[in-house]
Amino acid sequence: MPLGCLVAMMAVAAHADIIYTFNTTATNVFPSGNPLQTNTILGTITTDGTIGVLEAGNILSWNLDLIDDLNPANNVTLTTSNSGIPHPIGGGLSASATSMSFDFSVAGSEFLIQGNGTGGTHGYSSGWNYLCFSATGGWCLEGETIAPQYYAGDGVIVTGSASPIGSQPLDQAPSSVPEPTTIALVGLGLVGLGAVSRRRKQA
Repeated sequence: MPLGCLVAMMAVAAHADIIYTFNTTATNVFPSGNPLQTNTILGTITTDGTIGVLEAGNILSWNLDLIDDLNPANNVTLTTSNSGIPHPIGGGLSASATSMSFDFSVAGSEFLIQGNGTGGTHGYSSGWNYLCFSATGGWCLEGETIAPQYYAGDGVIVTGSASPIGSQPLDQAPSSVPEPTTIALVGLGLVGLGAVSRRRKQA
């Protein structure tokens, strides 16, 4: 295979965005003023393809349904247009080619996506409309919290240790959005293939 093609294929792999699919259900093991609840996260988070430790800048978008399994009236969908990541993650969130995980042993790390005050949500640090993974507590309670509405009313708080928080199905290729340079490299590779093919026919 011509070198140009190999370089182009490697560039596509290196620069492809990755979509991680979430389907997590949790029941709280220690109610924090709320009755026992079961909540679910369904949806996707898209990253820039970084493998290893992730910070907020590596996360491009999300579309997450926070589902109150006892009362559907409390359900909320968090997207980049009505929610945000309000502070640095701090080293506990990481990604492989097939999964995303949070390491609860990284003191001070916290991965929070919360409604930002638009679309009927209540704003950062309010206890409303969020999911959070927190190693030692801070803006969120320690552990994993899924709060479609208010954490003390329908929130689920669960302890965890290096728990997976989402995965990309192994039977699907990563979603890729090639950058302009990647497209150019692919073009060069194809031109190189064409040239080699013509030379062989002329020989």
